[in-house]
This record gives sequence, C-alpha cells and structure tokens, in this order.
Amino acid sequence: MVNQLSSQKGDMKNVETIATKNLEQAFEIIRELQIEKIWEKLDSKCYLVGSVKTGLIMNKLDIDFHTYSDDFSIAKSFNAISQICQNPKIKEVTYRNLLDVEDMCLEWHLTYEETPERIWTIDIMHIKNESPYAGVIERVTQKIKSALTKKLKQTILEIKWECSQQKVATCGIDIYQAVIGDGIETFEEFKVWNQNKKESAISLWEPKA
Repeated sequence: MVNQLSSQKGDMKNVETIATKNLEQAFEIIRELQIEKIWEKLDSKCYLVGSVKTGLIMNKLDIDFHTYSDDFSIAKSFNAISQICQNPKIKEVTYRNLLDVEDMCLEWHLTYEETPERIWTIDIMHIKNESPYAGVIERVTQKIKSALTKKLKQTILEIKWECSQQKVATCGIDIYQAVIGDGIETFEEFKVWNQNKKESAISLWEPKA
C-alpha cells in the first residue's frame, strides 16, 4: 500500500509543529505495538532507523526498523509479525522473501490506521547477518543524526513539506544528501539538484565522519 501523506494543512511556520506532532505519534505507535520488545523476546536485535530515528519525519507517515537474528528463520519472522498484528489497528500486511538476492532479507510492510485519514506504513526488514547491507542503514542513520544542526533540520523539513505539497517525487536520503552533503538551502535549489542527480536503485551516500 502506498504511503499516505498527512492531511494536515499549513504553511512554513507550521512545518516544525507538524513534524513534532508526527514524531511524538510515531513513538506512541511503537510503544503501543511493542515492536522492539516482541523481537527481543525472540532473541533478535531490533533497531529503529530512518526519519523517526533522526527526528526528520515530516508528513510521510512512515516508521522503519531493521532486525537481526543469530538463529535466523522465516518461522521466527512470521512469529514476530503475527504478534504485532494482534493489534486491531494493523489493517494490512505485505511480505517479500529476498533471501536469494543480494539484500538477504525478509521485507515486511504493515499499515497502521491511526484514523481513516492518517494511515502509517511500518517497514520491518528482517536481515541476515551475512547480508552486505547488514548494519549499513543503522550507521548512515546515526551519521545523519549526528550531523544535524537546527538550521539543517529546518531546511530538510521545509524541503520535505514542499515536496509533498508540490508532489515532487523523491526520497528522504536524497534530501539529506542535498542539504547535508551539498549545501542545498531551499526547495527551488533542491528541485534543480534532484533533476540533475544520478539515478541509482539504492543510495550509497552517507555523511562524512
């Protein structure tokens, strides 16, 4: 199911307020679903990544986790997801088995209905320890979080807001690269940057240490 944008309306002065409200709600959902506790009880490590971890969630209602198990199994993955889905607010689940490709993971996408107008996507990647991507997003997320200043955060949130309002297709990592890595300061600058960037299936960018 495609992520739904928040129906909240506002101008630039409200961007930070909306982001703060959505961040608070994201952590409330995580507590309610007990996602980390469920995986930990199954002897697995569960890491919050992405825009909620960095505090850069705007109005794309999305929560991301990466999980790892020393005794990895498909059965364990289904066990965890079935427990999470006991919550009646989980309305849909999709699953992809990517164990036989480079990703080496099981990919889960859950939809959580906060209200009929506010539908969240919860992405959980159950990754084999041998995957070349194991630990990568966790490292990148932490580097982004460490690189943020108040000004950079505000710029990123404003660009995210404008992208959603003007229906500019992009992803968070591209905005982070543009602002943190290349010094982009406005939405208009980002549009030009976005048009000229090289396309890739998976962004390998991360902030310099």
